[in-house]
Amino acid sequence: MGVFEPLADLLLGACCPGCGAPGLGVCADCLAAVRPAPRVILDGPPPVVACLPYRAPLTSLVTAHKDRGAGWLCDLLGSWLAPGLAAVVEAAGSCPALVPLPSTPAAVRRRGADHVLDLLRAASVRCGLPREAVSPLLRRTRRVRDQVEVSHQERSGNQAGSMSAVRGEGPVVVVDDIRTTGASLDEAVRALTASGHDVLAALVLADAEHPRRWA
Repeated sequence: MGVFEPLADLLLGACCPGCGAPGLGVCADCLAAVRPAPRVILDGPPPVVACLPYRAPLTSLVTAHKDRGAGWLCDLLGSWLAPGLAAVVEAAGSCPALVPLPSTPAAVRRRGADHVLDLLRAASVRCGLPREAVSPLLRRTRRVRDQVEVSHQERSGNQAGSMSAVRGEGPVVVVDDIRTTGASLDEAVRALTASGHDVLAALVLADAEHPRRWA
């Protein structure tokens, strides 16, 4: 580490958002610790494609992106989502509509961005997909609590009936950042299917339910 990084930390409070080491941006150790390797999880239709296990330092990087105003991490996180997106598009034979899981309006106001939409757009650019491939077809129909505020047992009930989708047809892939119990994805799939869409798969940046798949 050079002299400039600790000085920047001392004067500007700069540190790695993954591990807290002094310096500007994500440190080399954190970058080396994250190696996207998409896995298919067959818990039930549709299949879920997860690019990474949800563990350190990714946990801190995602939190910084979502809740600490580190929007500059979007391109990096998008580059880690891109291998899974490329695999899904290749398996589909052509580019399906890519549907981001919608944040709640309150979360968008608090964060100043819709982080999943931004993440998906960054990954799409990496894959060379047309801008119109990203289709925000879902919307929230009622208020829900943040999933981190409720227990795993309460998450399905928290999400049930909370989304609707623009009516349509054709293949779609629903995209989220983190899969824990899968309750949010289940609700998104329900809303899209009820509105006439054919949900081919779900794609997530990281999976918290089955991290041992990457052990």
